[in-house]
Amino acid sequence: MSLLAKILIGVVLALVIAVFGFGWHIKTVYAGFVASTDSGDALFPPEILADYGRQIQDELIRQDVQVAIISRSGQKREKLPDGVMFTHSAFFRRAEDGSYAVYNLYHGEDNRLISSLKTDTPADFLRLLQEKDAGILIPNKTTQLELYDFLESPEYAAVHTRDYSLISNPFDLRWQNCNEFMLYAVAAMFWDTTDREAIRQRLITTIEPTELKASLIRRHIGPKVDERLIMADHGDKIITTTFGTLTQLFEREGRLQESYVLAFEG
Repeated sequence: MSLLAKILIGVVLALVIAVFGFGWHIKTVYAGFVASTDSGDALFPPEILADYGRQIQDELIRQDVQVAIISRSGQKREKLPDGVMFTHSAFFRRAEDGSYAVYNLYHGEDNRLISSLKTDTPADFLRLLQEKDAGILIPNKTTQLELYDFLESPEYAAVHTRDYSLISNPFDLRWQNCNEFMLYAVAAMFWDTTDREAIRQRLITTIEPTELKASLIRRHIGPKVDERLIMADHGDKIITTTFGTLTQLFEREGRLQESYVLAFEG
């Protein structure tokens, strides 16, 4: 084999390794950002997660909260994009026995491009927790009571889109992730409509979604590494819904009691 051929083979192999290495980096960053799943290896043992779940419930009970939005990070914070603290959010609704049921959107495992709505427990919600804290958004008292009934109404599921994308654009109706679903559910209750196009139009003038910075190379390679990284709903900017976006909607609609971070003990 000639020296030139060896050099060419070496260059090609180096490029292949670099592309796939970069692809896995993208997958790690994006998947940790907004992955709506309850499947995977837990970092903390079950008893610790149960304790963290109790700490959230104790915090909510202390303030007599009927419904709150809780967010957790499924990725180490240093791997998250700037300004993003949490990756998955859900509604916590108080039950008659004083515990809280958790209302989630999760994507499937056999088909990760399809999502479903699921109710589970605080410990289940925290199973993929990577950081020892949680975001807590508490609506004002009137809104809590309205959400309490809304979560058990047909209108709650009416704004759900089954087609799933990790970084779905809230101003495009084709795909959805957990945070975007919650954004539309809350908006549906606020504005008394399940017309998703009407909600979309109003959201455009109400919120400013979180922008994710990504080069053209990342945008091209990402979907090839993980099918959940759909880019077709994004234009020049990649925008998505986060805990901060949800807080923003509550603030601008005059529905927020408080929003803060709870650090777990132990």
